[in-house]
Amino acid sequence: MGVRGDRLLSLVLLLQARPSAAAPELAERLGVSVRTVLRDVEALSGAGIPVYTERGRGGGIRLLDTYRTGLAHLSHAEGAGLAVGQSRLAGDLGLGDALDTALEKLTGAGGRALRGGLAEGRSHVLVDVDPWMRSGEPVPHLPAIHEGLLRGRRLRLVYRDSRDERETRTVDPAGLVAKAGIWYLVTAEPALLRVARVEACEALPDRAARPPGFDLAEAWAALREGVESRPRQLSVTVRVQPAAAAMARRLLARHLRGPAAGTDRWELAFNGVAHAVGSLIGLGPRVEVLDPAPVRAAMREAALAVAALYQAGENG
Repeated sequence: MGVRGDRLLSLVLLLQARPSAAAPELAERLGVSVRTVLRDVEALSGAGIPVYTERGRGGGIRLLDTYRTGLAHLSHAEGAGLAVGQSRLAGDLGLGDALDTALEKLTGAGGRALRGGLAEGRSHVLVDVDPWMRSGEPVPHLPAIHEGLLRGRRLRLVYRDSRDERETRTVDPAGLVAKAGIWYLVTAEPALLRVARVEACEALPDRAARPPGFDLAEAWAALREGVESRPRQLSVTVRVQPAAAAMARRLLARHLRGPAAGTDRWELAFNGVAHAVGSLIGLGPRVEVLDPAPVRAAMREAALAVAALYQAGENG
């Protein structure tokens, strides 16, 4: 099928996905001019497809609802968008528009019943992939990593680790995982890299060495188990405001070493000072670090830095 044939079929499927659409809207979705859309409508009508235009307010280009092509005719990018499924995550990968178009095409091919079911489902169920008290991390290099992964290329990354040290790594990408709104790159070793910590990405001409029979779900399960079972070496004692106990318990559940019932002093465990500060600073005065001294001092420095930032804004 040629370029125009692809476009004509896409036009039919877009019209099936909605009762009526304006020519400028269709032109934008198809990446052509309004005049081209109108010519395509004439061509479809001449070929016996029941498409017509309605003038006046509320008018547009319409297709008889009883007409079905029986095909979704999805592009490679649209298929990749469907594999991700969730709109925010597809947007991170640069596939947000492709996912929307794929859903429109599938809805069009399914007809009125599928269109109604999709609309009803969207009005009753919302999937929010971000954890409480935190939005998704910026991942500007995720589309490049995803593209290199799909092309089977080795990647040269500038990576900032959890100790804030930068290094250049050459990796064989094996898969991407989104966990609670956080993206991770699984490498062939296997190893786990947090995509938000990637500061530069270059796809190399070398082929990535993805192991034969590699199973991303199995690799992720093993890596996740290693992270979850990793012993936390730093013990931190905090005082929790009684009014904030329920919220703090929910946010710090993974770090708890079991606060005694009826006490405001909790024992927590972290991987290091930076990990502790990053986990506790957002709770503000609701949680006070009592011990050890290095964590208390680091919390004080972080709080002063935030206060100085806003003080400078007031003075400016």
